[in-house]
Amino acid sequence: MVFGQFSWPCALKTATLHGPVKERLQSIEEKNEALKTFLTQKKPWVQEYQERFEMAWVYHDNALEGVVYTPQELMAALRPGAIAAEASLVPIVLEIRNHKACLEYVREEAKNAPKRSAAITMTQTKRIHDLLSGNNPEAQAARLAAERRERTEKELAKEKEKAGYRKDMPLHRTYFHEISQPAKIPAALEKLIDFTASAEFRELHPILQAARVQHGLIQIFPFTEHSGRVGRMLSNLILLRNGLHPAVVHSNDRQKYYESFRGPVGAFANLLMDAMTNSLDNGLKYFRDASRPYR
Repeated sequence: MVFGQFSWPCALKTATLHGPVKERLQSIEEKNEALKTFLTQKKPWVQEYQERFEMAWVYHDNALEGVVYTPQELMAALRPGAIAAEASLVPIVLEIRNHKACLEYVREEAKNAPKRSAAITMTQTKRIHDLLSGNNPEAQAARLAAERRERTEKELAKEKEKAGYRKDMPLHRTYFHEISQPAKIPAALEKLIDFTASAEFRELHPILQAARVQHGLIQIFPFTEHSGRVGRMLSNLILLRNGLHPAVVHSNDRQKYYESFRGPVGAFANLLMDAMTNSLDNGLKYFRDASRPYR
């Protein structure tokens, strides 16, 4: 399923806002409901849309980090049996499947979330990072079967180090904004997590909650690898459990995405709303075209 199991009364949260932001959020909610209607139809193209959307989600989420997968690599990983994976593709296929496992975890967490829950937990944050890193039994078993060899002590130590918080200030990195000093990461991340359990956070519209969490986590940049992906997954967990469509930032907006973290959260919230609007418009266009008697 693309959406969560239930939705909060977003209109009540929107009612407390004013001006352009309120209008944009209302427009997104209306498009979201229209797309939900299409997705409830028992039509063959519903599954096709969901498969295409998932592939686009994986592609753009990684392309934002400079990792560009080819259609062949995506098909080999996400559509087992549709295309044979050559030996050279196996490491990439495993990476993509780690990402898919993370999508499935986020969807499941959204579906099973307590009603009206707003908080993000440290357990969810670390679990998302572990899944993306392949630091879980299923991914490790798949990698062992593919490589047909045990990891060396040096490799195991390196993987263990990556599983924890960032321990340095990288000189060369993709993101341009200032990030937390390593010693301050645990306290800063705990503060962000605690904020999501506050009354102030609960009063925010879910889209603005998602913006605050993603912007806050990427300001901290807690992990050596996958911090950007973890932030986007947490953001989409919030959207999904409120019955909203995931926000997939298009890779063409990569530079704008990076720049948005150099400013206040409002600038990033606008980019997130742009991403949601674009995804919803594309989804609605797909179903309206599919529903025409002559295509």
